[in-house]
This record gives sequence, C-alpha cells and structure tokens, in this order.
Amino acid sequence: MLSAILHAITYPFRSVRCTALTSDVLNAVIQSALERITIPQSRYLLPSTTATYIALCKKRAVEPNTINVETSHASSVQAHWMGASDADTVILYFHGGGYTQPMNDGIPIYLLRLLSDLNSQTTTGRSIAVLVVAYTLAPEATHPTQLREASAVLSHLITNTGRSPSDIFISGDSAGGHLGLALISHLLHPHPEVNAVRLEQPLAGMLLYSPWAGFSTDYPSYDNIALDMISPLALRKWSAMFLGKANKDDPESDPGSVSGDAYTEACKNAASWWDGMHRIVSDVFVSYGGYEVLADPIRELEVQMKRGWSQSGGDPSRVVFLEGAKEAHVAQIFDIMIHGTKSSSQVAIENWYKARLQL
Repeated sequence: MLSAILHAITYPFRSVRCTALTSDVLNAVIQSALERITIPQSRYLLPSTTATYIALCKKRAVEPNTINVETSHASSVQAHWMGASDADTVILYFHGGGYTQPMNDGIPIYLLRLLSDLNSQTTTGRSIAVLVVAYTLAPEATHPTQLREASAVLSHLITNTGRSPSDIFISGDSAGGHLGLALISHLLHPHPEVNAVRLEQPLAGMLLYSPWAGFSTDYPSYDNIALDMISPLALRKWSAMFLGKANKDDPESDPGSVSGDAYTEACKNAASWWDGMHRIVSDVFVSYGGYEVLADPIRELEVQMKRGWSQSGGDPSRVVFLEGAKEAHVAQIFDIMIHGTKSSSQVAIENWYKARLQL
C-alpha cells in the first residue's frame, strides 16, 4: 500500500514513468505483492487455472470444453478451449505466473477480446480458437514436467484432431513465453526426458509476450524495477522452485543466482542452437516493453535467434522482435485487461496474426 501511495504522489513529478497513472500504481502494487506472497498463501488465495476457466464459462453462460491429455509419465494434463474446438486454426496458449502461479482472470479477458477481433474480421470464413494448457505448477512439479505437458498437448492437436502443424500457433506470456521457447527448443533438439514430436511441416507461428528468457537478475534492464510489475526477488525464488533448486529447509528464501540449461535459459543459447528453426515454425513475433526488467535477456535472445535462423537458410524478415516504447511487462495484455484499450504493440500483434491467417 505504501508503495502505491508513493507512486501516485510522485507520478506528476517523475520524468521517467509509465504512460498512465493507473498502470504506474498497479505495477508497484503487483510487484510488492509478488515479493511477499508465499506458495501456501498463493494456493489459498488464488483459484486454479481450471477453476478460473470454469468460473469464466459460468459467467458467460457457455459449457466448459476441457480435454485431458495423457503424458508420457502415466499422468495427464488439462487444456481448456476458448472458442470452438473445431476451429480451423488454434493458438496453443501457455499462461504466465513464474510457473508457480495459476492463470489470472485477466488472461481470458485478453484472449477472448483477441479472438473476437480476429474472428470478426475474417473474409475467408476461417475461424480461430485458443487452447489454454493448465500445466502443473511448481514447486509441486519441476522442470521438465511443464515441457512434457506442453509437448503432449501439441502432439494431441496434431495426432488426435487431425490438424496440420501449419494451423497451430504457439503463444504465451512471461513464464508461458518461456514454456513456448522451451517447446521450440524441444522440437529442434528433443529433450531426453520428453517424448519427441515430429512435424511434417512447420507450425504456423510463435507469438510471445514478454517471455522469461533467462534467470539472471543482474542485467542492466533490472534497473527498470521502479517502472515494472516484476519482482527480481520473486523471479529468483520461482526459478529455483521451477528447477528444483530451492532451499529445502526454507524454500521461500532468496536462493541467489540461479542457472538452468539450454531448454530453460533461451537467451544463453548460441546461434547454432536455433539452426533450422524456420523448418519448425514459419514465423516468430516477440513483443516486450522497453521499461521491463526482462528486456535485456530478450534482446540477447533476439541476436542469437535471428542469427541462427538466417545462417541456416531462414528468411530474416520472418523473425520480429518488437520493443514497446515505455511499456512494462506484458503491457499489451495489461492494457486490455485494465483499460480496455489497445497499445500500438497490441495493434501490431493483431496485424501479424491477420497477415498469417489471411483474414
């Protein structure tokens, strides 16, 4: 509360600030909450991804449409349809939350708006829907559980629904963007603990919002902490929980520097890691904010991904990284959730989809 009051009072006098007072204050509130909330508190206070989806369906007076997909480890994962399950094109979506938090109720608001706008502008009659994966959260499940579940749902879409990979987009925000990157890495270099997915043709595209591309909190962009909603302390704790590296005696303590591997820290991969990526996914669009703490790892990812894509014969114009001026973490989604307005980044995202869907 003190942080919110301080941001509100000082807002008119700061030369560097978010573009709207409400965003500036809410970012401070969210960051403060993320630093303090524990996993037991989170589980008590926040409904699960599935519960949020069911509540949304009830509010909209529509029947829930959930599938249960078997994974390779005698377990299953749920995925929830938004839009018609027989739609021509599917956005396979992974929600954010540092792998430890469920989908918040703003994500469906954003996705429904996106679907409505895209489907209402079609001139070809082709439809698009979203399938949200309710992957198992950390620390209850650690990597590569979430990758195994994401891979299983993708395989289900291709094998059990008869869809071509060219009719499937991969998408996600924050940690969901991280999972999208891990899935692409798995398609390029099958993870030894995850069933391989064979593609006969490239996926339609990958669109990521502010992806969590690396675990280090030492990048210069972390100086943006006063402008963003992300808590570096929370990121360090969550990454340790996700990787199974948290302090067993005090898992909520600051673990310090945390590092992963090629599947979990995309920004650290050399260009060669991304060789042949254009044969896995036709187009890439990564949207992030210039004011967010994750900006530098995303910029680092951009350099190597574009280089690997081009060196192996891909058209460099098909990989787009868009930095939103004065935007914080997932501002594209946040603006729709809170203000109901579209940022210039959101307009660019929709135009990217339209071009690939030939709407």
